[in-house]
Amino acid sequence: MDYELFHDESKEEGFWHGMLLVPTANKGKLVKHLIQSRKHLNYDALLGIKKVKKYGRVFSLARSWVHIGVAAMASSRKGDPIPYYTGRKEKGDNSIDIFPDLIGTKFILFLEKDSFTKMCGSLDYGGKFETTFRIGFKGGLHFLGSDEEPIRISKMCFDGHEHYQRHIDRDRIINRLHGLRGYCEIADNKDLIHDNSSDHMRNGCQAYIDCQLLQLTDLMIGCFRSILSRPTRNIHVELAQPVKAIMERYKEGYARMRNSKWRNSFCMSQCYLDDNSRWKFETLEFEDDNDTYQQSSLFK
Repeated sequence: MDYELFHDESKEEGFWHGMLLVPTANKGKLVKHLIQSRKHLNYDALLGIKKVKKYGRVFSLARSWVHIGVAAMASSRKGDPIPYYTGRKEKGDNSIDIFPDLIGTKFILFLEKDSFTKMCGSLDYGGKFETTFRIGFKGGLHFLGSDEEPIRISKMCFDGHEHYQRHIDRDRIINRLHGLRGYCEIADNKDLIHDNSSDHMRNGCQAYIDCQLLQLTDLMIGCFRSILSRPTRNIHVELAQPVKAIMERYKEGYARMRNSKWRNSFCMSQCYLDDNSRWKFETLEFEDDNDTYQQSSLFK
């Protein structure tokens, strides 16, 4: 299946890569729900975790988007239907509806624990970003794909290139990506990578629908980080409750996730350089005494 990748990052207590993989065939359905929430709450400005500072319209929109983001990650319709907050107001009450679509997005969360401080050599900041992205990207594809459910990346959108002081280097993230398993593929498109601004209000930004998905990625990585690490604001913990709910299933172990609606929907890993400058990998999953499932082998 063809997917488009949307990437954002967080620099709180490490360097976090968040990668949202959206099936190309279902991209329009997902964006439709995001735009409907904007219309319900009458808000069309840039949205992201840093914008959520207090209760109000921005929080309500972010809450709706996180609900949509988690519902869109479901990989099957088994079990109970998935309720979500639409942002629509009816008779003074917040409207809860049943998410109608099976979107099948996937999410890769990858943390470089030391914020690049141990990465020496001639790499500039962008090079360190690209190197760790490539590592997390490869491991995530290996974990989330399979021979029965192959993943082909047809487009990659990154949240702006200005903070790297240059454009994303295709050679470092794609041409140096070796050892991909047979069920993983990267399209050989000249326009594969897009790295303009994700703010749809700015001149020269990416396409409007891609900006919406980049902003959703910002919220998702912020919510995952808020549950796994120290949240930037207490209100972010409340915002992240839908993410926490699927992480609780993850906590119950691989066997539980295998039978979950969110099977093969997300993975969480981290890396660091040891004293011999060798990459070491660990999972970000919760401890589970009965069912330990390691992902480190996916990076080999």
